[in-house]
Order: sequence, then structure tokens, then C-alpha cells
Amino acid sequence: MKKLRSDKVVLSETLPSSVKWSKIIKRGQTIQLKALGDNASLSAMFYNASNVAERFNSADTVKIQWNAFLGKEKVLFSEMGRVLFAITDDTTNGLLDILGGISNERVIKESFGGEATYQSCRNGYHKSDKENFLIELGKYGMTKKDLIPALNLFRKVDVKEGSKLVLNERCAKEGEYIELTAHMDILLVLSNTPHAMDKSGVYNPSDVAITVFDAVEIKDEDYENYSEEAKRGFINTNRYFV
Repeated sequence: MKKLRSDKVVLSETLPSSVKWSKIIKRGQTIQLKALGDNASLSAMFYNASNVAERFNSADTVKIQWNAFLGKEKVLFSEMGRVLFAITDDTTNGLLDILGGISNERVIKESFGGEATYQSCRNGYHKSDKENFLIELGKYGMTKKDLIPALNLFRKVDVKEGSKLVLNERCAKEGEYIELTAHMDILLVLSNTPHAMDKSGVYNPSDVAITVFDAVEIKDEDYENYSEEAKRGFINTNRYFV
């Protein structure tokens, strides 16, 4: 199967447990997110880096592709109908969640106890997604009004009995990865914290390896297996760069 990325690495970092991260991923670059343990859990928000008012739209991503369950050869839309990321590889067999939301301080305390505070653990305290995202977005002049529904990686939420959301017990295994190829210049913000629906009582999300590969030319034939809806999104995105 054809590989849709360069072999040249332009960035290689490790995102530790509970830590936040952000970077601008250039059009044509691919970011690989790899689980370094068996309990990986990552939340992502992302925006058009040239105009952050355009951002990931989870509802349109589901509606346009007729599917709430993502994986390889699905795309992540903005509210302008443009493709922000294409999911170009996924060895987790669909451990992506667009339904479960993000954690806040209350959820973390209820799920993992309140003993791991900054006063008792300093930088090892139990952080929430909301806290991490607000701090990281603030570096770009953004505030809580810029928080959006997140994409969660390495975990999956099932829909039971028609509308009941249940966190799937399956987790990514060490070494499994997801690759996202940027179709715009994207401000990507990550939070390495437990899934908001995780009730295990153990706050120990695995470290995640982040690798960014050099940009390649985007070609129509690379996406011949994608849906017609996704292809229209690619066309709309390409027009933006004419």
C-alpha cells in the first residue's frame, strides 16, 4: 500500500503523561502519534493556523461522512467544509473518539480522587483536559470561548441502546500509532490526560511519541479510496490555496 508521507523527520518529541503540547503543522506534513505504553489517551483540538476562527467541527465531520466512528481514510472537517486533517494511517483499528468530550477539574476529582493536588504533588498533580487546553490556547491569544469539541485518540466510545455512550474497554497497545496528514496549516493542541469517561480510578496515561514528517505534494490520486464527500472536501480545500 502506498505511503502518503515523506520519510524525512522534521520533529521528534515525547509528550509525557498529563502534559500539554502545541505546534503548527504545515500543509502536506504528517504527524504520527504513537503510544509508548498500553494506556495511551490523548485529546486534540485544532484550528486553521491562518485564521483560528475556522476550526475542527465534529458535527460536520460526522454528518458529511455519515459516520461517527473514525479511522483510516476518514477526514476531519472545519465548519467551512474544508479538510483540516486526513487520517492517512491507523494501526489501532479505529481507536478515535469524536463523542466523549474532554475532562474538567470536577471530572478528574470524581474519577481519580482529589489527593493528587498541586499542593501535594507539585507538577505531578492530576491535570484536566480543560486546564491544559486553556493554558496552551492562551499562548496564541485564545480564551475559553475558543474551546471546541475535541477529537480523542487511542480510546473509543460506543453507542449502546440507541443513545447511551459507553467507553470501550479496548486501549491502544504500545507501539500502535495514528497518522494525520495536514491539508491546511494547522494549529494543533494536545492534552495527554485520561479520557473524560475513564472510571478506572488510575491516573496514568502513557507517554506519546510525536513525530512530524516533512511536507509532501498533495495529489488527487493519493485519496482515490476516500468517500465522495471527503473528495469534495479536498477540492474545497485545494481551492483555498489557489
